[in-house]
Amino acid sequence: MRIHKLAPVVCASILLASCGNEKNSEGQRTVVAGEVINRTEEDPNVVIWNLCDPIVNERLGQRLADDGSFRFETDGITCLHNATLVCGDFINLFVAPGDSVHLTIDAAKMRTGEPGAVRFGGAHAEDNDRLSAIMDYAYDCLYNCPEPLSLDFSAAPEAMLVRIRERTGQTSDSVEAYARRTGIVLDDTLRDFVRRDLIFALANQLLEYKYDDPQEQLALFGDPLFGIHDTANFRSMMYPYHLLAYMQTKIEADTAVAAAWERRELAQMVRGGIRILSEEPATRSRDVMMWQFLTDRIDQNPELYDSVPELKSVFTDPSLGERLEAWAGRLKAAPVFPDMPVKGVAYLAADSTVVEVPEGDIFAYLTAKYPGKVLYIDVYATWCGPCRVEMKEAPALHKLMQGKDVVFVNLCLASDRETWLRFVAQQRPEGENYWFDEDATNLFTGTYSLDGYPTYILVGRDGKIATMKAERPSALAQASEHIDDLLAR
Repeated sequence: MRIHKLAPVVCASILLASCGNEKNSEGQRTVVAGEVINRTEEDPNVVIWNLCDPIVNERLGQRLADDGSFRFETDGITCLHNATLVCGDFINLFVAPGDSVHLTIDAAKMRTGEPGAVRFGGAHAEDNDRLSAIMDYAYDCLYNCPEPLSLDFSAAPEAMLVRIRERTGQTSDSVEAYARRTGIVLDDTLRDFVRRDLIFALANQLLEYKYDDPQEQLALFGDPLFGIHDTANFRSMMYPYHLLAYMQTKIEADTAVAAAWERRELAQMVRGGIRILSEEPATRSRDVMMWQFLTDRIDQNPELYDSVPELKSVFTDPSLGERLEAWAGRLKAAPVFPDMPVKGVAYLAADSTVVEVPEGDIFAYLTAKYPGKVLYIDVYATWCGPCRVEMKEAPALHKLMQGKDVVFVNLCLASDRETWLRFVAQQRPEGENYWFDEDATNLFTGTYSLDGYPTYILVGRDGKIATMKAERPSALAQASEHIDDLLAR
């Protein structure tokens, strides 16, 4: 589950070139800056840029300056695509390597939902404003229409595809009618973007779909409707999630790879994954699948980068191999993050009283409170279905670790405080329970670039973050092995 919920998309129709045509993006500085006006003390004081790049899906967060200004810079963007800014609400924008985008955000209008709450300047300004109106309406049609957005998970794959096509067509027709009423000009490029984005917004529902036969499920995700190797799909931030589901299904369907994973023969498992993905056409989509597969494996086991030398030359785009090498080198040195003072964190004591945590770096606070312990941290949200599923698996991991120097810490983000208290009372998650308010949530997710809920973090006895992508409780053998390894150090 992603950190950001589905939101309207803003992009520049004049620049809808495919990701596959972007060249030499490495090192191009992209800037997103602006100011928030008409603020009150109740308004958020933190802004987040969700890069939503298919390769660099990071989050950058910062506090607003005293005058309400903010400025993000990165050389991580790899292609033109739509992304989101979070400042009380989701703001959609379109960025490409080397862009400079400026926003003026009216907090008063944002609070009341008035039109014109965001004004764009810099790159793609006119197109951003125009497409913003279209996509706001399109997503309103999807999620607030009389017929709820839903798919019947008991239906056959063919019925799923029919439903997606029908709903895409209905919503596209509604967008056309709305454009005619409001005088917004829709050209062919804009129509194409809207259609693709709606398809992948609907296809996002398929991430919860499980069919008995893995090959039939793979055929569903790879249906021509989705155009797995059409690089124009990367214009939508929703597409990489569908591509990830296709990749995972393809690899999980291979019995040899599954057996290697069960035996913890990680190098063999990685080689098997590379073999399977190499069967795909040599396109940007294959490169992105390779990147997602390899970085997920290496993030949990950094030694894999050196033990599987062939993974250094698996990309059709050589710059991705260079990126992977640099990324693995940083990872082997252990994650390093700046001290980030956070306020707005509360702790639920054993007697059910709520205690405010002093402002400061949260990891420094936790390692000082639990010195010499290994910390297994569950970052979740109360509305997150997969988070609840994993919490039901957690007691088995707790039982295995009983009597060992391990502390289980639950951090609740992106959730209302009263809802959190009810959630803890009902679900009774074992361990230490903390809650983050909106500003604290945004600052935490931006600083540590969380890519979804739930996220599991392991901190060693030395107080250093061992990994931001620890195994879930449902991967019991792997999670317990990783914890035991940290305990032995």
